[in-house]
Amino acid sequence: MSATDGGDTRKTTKTSLAVVEAINELDGATLSELADHTGLATSTLHTHLRTLEETEYVTRIDNTYQLGLKLFYLGENARRRDSRYTLAKEKAFRLANQVSEEVNFAVEEYGRSIMLFDETPSPSDTGFQVGRYFHMHSSASGKAMLAEYSEQRVDEIIDKWGLPKYTENTITDIDELRGELETIREQGYAVNQQEELEGLHSVAMVINNPDGSVFGSLDVSGPPYRLPEDHEIAAQLQPVVEELESELEDAG
Repeated sequence: MSATDGGDTRKTTKTSLAVVEAINELDGATLSELADHTGLATSTLHTHLRTLEETEYVTRIDNTYQLGLKLFYLGENARRRDSRYTLAKEKAFRLANQVSEEVNFAVEEYGRSIMLFDETPSPSDTGFQVGRYFHMHSSASGKAMLAEYSEQRVDEIIDKWGLPKYTENTITDIDELRGELETIREQGYAVNQQEELEGLHSVAMVINNPDGSVFGSLDVSGPPYRLPEDHEIAAQLQPVVEELESELEDAG
């Protein structure tokens, strides 16, 4: 394959993935809506959509393109790729029952925090945050992990994703964020004071691998009026995090 062919293949793949992301952003869309959103010609879009349908990544319902459930299947496999994630899920569920609030386990990938498990006291309830991406500067889980990274790594993440504002409390100044990360290092936990969503307060602690690298984070989330003081939540998180880190060492 020539260098030109390789470039064309990469461009085609990127376009197909952009179409998938556009369908997600629009929560389903017609061909014309996708054309308006992406700026691609309808003929080009039709070619990519046909391939995505044939490979079962996209489905069409009444001329509206939707994400296919194959993506759900792949996502579940990705969530099970590391057997240690199951340990984190078990700890999150146990803590959720202990504190009677949501407990989340998140990891960082490509500079964003993604919620793998959102456990609630009732096994019949599904937490609303599971599977969601969060910018790291606006979530307790993200800030807990950022505080463990080098200044260079933090700068790389901010350069890529910026510091978008979600509420009046969101940190949008890099110097303020650096000060916040220093506070997190000193006190040992991160706090989200309704910085991502109005009415949602969280306290998070980082989970480290045996070699000191970041494995993920656990956080307790709920409405501010219902949660105890931040240091009290941290005191409940601490032994669970320590237990999980010990089991990660044994698993290694």
